[in-house]
Amino acid sequence: MELDYILAIISSVISFFAVCVSLYSVHQSQKTALTGTYFSEMAKAYSDYLCCVSEFVFRRGLAERNELAAALYRLQLFASREIAMDAQNLYIFVLDWAASNPTGALTVDEQVNDLGGKMREHLSHARKRGHF
Repeated sequence: MELDYILAIISSVISFFAVCVSLYSVHQSQKTALTGTYFSEMAKAYSDYLCCVSEFVFRRGLAERNELAAALYRLQLFASREIAMDAQNLYIFVLDWAASNPTGALTVDEQVNDLGGKMREHLSHARKRGHF
């Protein structure tokens, strides 16, 4: 009888650990899904902002300006402090640039390339870490 009792305890302990491992696995999979979604949204916000900058530079319309402003606010939800400030500065620069009725966009292009490089670096770093 004592052997049956010991085997029942061992089987209960193993079952308890199996339940704990299952709960941990479910928690980790939910965390991974959330992290993947967050990363995807961050990448999309970065891409949308850069696209809106280029659309505004080429067309300079009110609709493009409004889309650029919305993209900036969305980007600020995901960006690092440095990227958010650089994006804000680029937004102000592009609005001033468009108001001056310019003919070339080399300065805008340089700033967009610099910001795009910082965004790529941030995305790469976030992907390697796996969290934000």
